[in-house]
Amino acid sequence: MYVDVHTHLTHDRFRDCLEDTVARAQNAGLGAIVVNGLEPNSNREILSMAARHDIVKPALGIYPVDAVCNQLPDDFELQVRRFDVDAEIEFISEQATSKRLIAIGECGLDGYWLDADTHAEQERVFESLVDIAMQNQIPVIIHTRKMEVRAAEILRHLGARLVDFHCYGGKVKNAIRWANEDGWWFSIPANARRNEAFTKMLRELPPERILTETDAPYLAPERDGLNEPANVVGTVAYLAELRDWTVSQAKMRIWENYTELFANG
Repeated sequence: MYVDVHTHLTHDRFRDCLEDTVARAQNAGLGAIVVNGLEPNSNREILSMAARHDIVKPALGIYPVDAVCNQLPDDFELQVRRFDVDAEIEFISEQATSKRLIAIGECGLDGYWLDADTHAEQERVFESLVDIAMQNQIPVIIHTRKMEVRAAEILRHLGARLVDFHCYGGKVKNAIRWANEDGWWFSIPANARRNEAFTKMLRELPPERILTETDAPYLAPERDGLNEPANVVGTVAYLAELRDWTVSQAKMRIWENYTELFANG
């Protein structure tokens, strides 16, 4: 079966087409769609969605920008709602302890939208969420932007092993090194055919450390298109081309990687 380990079906662009989107994923042969949370509203919507659809697997998290929502100025360029971050960390912990989650995520560090004044709080929230994942022996799904090396340092310091870097944008040589030395996974989006770095990762990462994702509704195969979980089928076909495998071999490899990483979820 195919799998999408990182998507945002809670996005407004799926509001009127969620059922059709899930049906297309099932018809395309997906066995799992891991929907990732960002803040309290999406986290709770994901739990409700997972209760309605067996294919939807819940991962709850706090996006780095949301993690520092209470430090942001009123004129911050993104629209970010304020909430009690520590209460949400506790809620996520309760859900993980109750075995309702397949993973923690997304979470991580962001140096693109956020400046150094927020780094300490970003790291505090990140470490708290990684700790929840480790305590419950489930994966942590990582968002990093401009801070990939620092995120890796924290993960290594904490001893995290069940790690997936989603839509990794750092140096490919680091991804390959961390996959080999630390055993971490990297999920490749559906726009890989038009992205040199993602193509290189599909070609050069250890095959047992590759996963597929969409980050839907973003990063569609066609520029500016609406992405959806069914599009992982194209990424698997591209992997097969790059590795000189059959599509069946590529699909089986990715599914085995998914079941290994998410075995306890």
